[in-house]
Amino acid sequence: MNKRIGSITGLVLLATLGAAACGSDPKPATPAVAATTQVAAATTAAPAAETTAPATTLPTTSAAPAAGSTVAVKAGSSSYGQILVDEIGNSLYGFTNDTNAQTTCTGTCADAWPPVIVDENWTVAPGLDAGVFSTIIRPDGSEQLTAGRFPLYRFAGDARPGDVNGQGSGSVWFLVDLEAKLIADDPAVEATATTDAPASTTPATAAPATTAPAAPAPVTVVDNALGQILAGPDGRTVYGFTKDADGVPTCAGGCATAWPPVIVDASLDLSAAPAELKLSIVDRADGTKQLKAGKWPLYYFSGDAAAGEANGQGSGGSWFVLGADTKLIK
Repeated sequence: MNKRIGSITGLVLLATLGAAACGSDPKPATPAVAATTQVAAATTAAPAAETTAPATTLPTTSAAPAAGSTVAVKAGSSSYGQILVDEIGNSLYGFTNDTNAQTTCTGTCADAWPPVIVDENWTVAPGLDAGVFSTIIRPDGSEQLTAGRFPLYRFAGDARPGDVNGQGSGSVWFLVDLEAKLIADDPAVEATATTDAPASTTPATAAPATTAPAAPAPVTVVDNALGQILAGPDGRTVYGFTKDADGVPTCAGGCATAWPPVIVDASLDLSAAPAELKLSIVDRADGTKQLKAGKWPLYYFSGDAAAGEANGQGSGGSWFVLGADTKLIK
C-alpha cells in the first residue's frame, strides 16, 4: 500500500515539474503578441492618416475668391472718345465746382449726380493707370472714387450704360477721359449748328413745324414737398438756372440734353395765364422759343421720371425749382 502511494506521489511530482517546465515557454509570447498588435494597429492607423490629410487641403483650394469682382472703373467708348465708366458701363462725370479733390455735391445734388462709392477692396481695370485714381471721404463718411483731382459721379438722367446725357450739364458737369481730364468740348453743339444752318434759309412757314412737337401749355402752380412750385401741364417740375440771371437762356448743347428747355410755339397765347406767374417767351440761340416765368427761362430735368419729382433741386448749386412767386427756391 505504501509503495503504491509513493508511486502515485512520484507521478504527481513529475507532472507538476513538467507543467512548470512547459509553463515557462509561453511568457515570451505575450510581449510578442502585444508587439504584433501594436504593429498591426500602426499599420491600420497609417492609411487613416493618409486619407485625412488630402481632405484638409481641399477646402483651402476651393475657397479662393473670384477675380475681377472689385473693379470700380474701366475704359469705355462714347461719341466723345474714350471715357471713364463704372463696372457696368455707366458714364462717369466730374464737377468743375469740386476743386482740390473735395466734393461739393451733396444732398439733392447727389440725388441727381450719385457719387461713385467704393469699399476698401476697389480696383482699376487693366489698361488704366492705377496711379491716377484715389479716394476721398465724403461728409457722410462714405468713400468716393476720384480720378486726378475730380471726384467721380454718375448721372441720374442716364437711363442705360453708354448714355452721356449729363455731358455739359449746367456748363459744370463733364465726362472724364482716361487721363483724368474733363471733356469740355461738346461735338453735339457743332453737329447741331451744322444741322440747323440750312433751317435759317427755310421759308418762315416751316418754323412752327420745328417747335410744335415740344410746345407745352403754360405752367401751373402745384403743391410739392418744397411748397407751392411751378410745373408743366403734365405735372413735371420746372427749374431755373442761376446763370440765366439776365433772362437770356445760356443752357445749350449737352446742357440742354440734361435740362430740356420748355419750348413753346411763338403764337402761344399767354393772356389767360395767371398774372402773378409773369409768363413770357424768350428767343433761344437756335431760333426756338422758350417759356419764362418772371425773369427765369424754364427747364425740365431729365432725371425727373414722374410728375412731382424734383431730383434736380440744387444740382451743381445752379439749378433750382421756382416757387409760385417765380423766385428760385434755394
